Amino acid sequence: MTGADDSRTDPRYHAEVMRRMRELPGAGAPPDEDGWIAATVGSESNGALIELSLRVSDGCVVAARFRAYGCPHVVAGASWLVEHLIGRTRAEVEGWDWRDVQLALDVPPAKFGRLLTLQDATRAVARNWPA
Repeated sequence: MTGADDSRTDPRYHAEVMRRMRELPGAGAPPDEDGWIAATVGSESNGALIELSLRVSDGCVVAARFRAYGCPHVVAGASWLVEHLIGRTRAEVEGWDWRDVQLALDVPPAKFGRLLTLQDATRAVARNWPA
């Protein structure tokens, strides 16, 4: 392919990874309002840094945002994650497994370790859940 379509395809990435990298749904800092909890895990030196922010109300996630440093699989994975955490309880957030993103985005085995950073973020933010 040539021309404008080149930016939309890359054989290294699933089409959904490319879409999420273009649109970045869920990216950015949360609004400055009550009800948000957050956790930051990973490091730039290890190739993945995730800040996961959740707005919790009545025991469930009602909104979610992320900021991330990492490869396209990590960033797209964080985007996928925040959309799929809406409506989940603390136990569901804490028990979330990185393989959900791996399957949804067809992430190659070489990136599995970086996806664990997403799982670490869900565990960490669950620890900050209000009583």
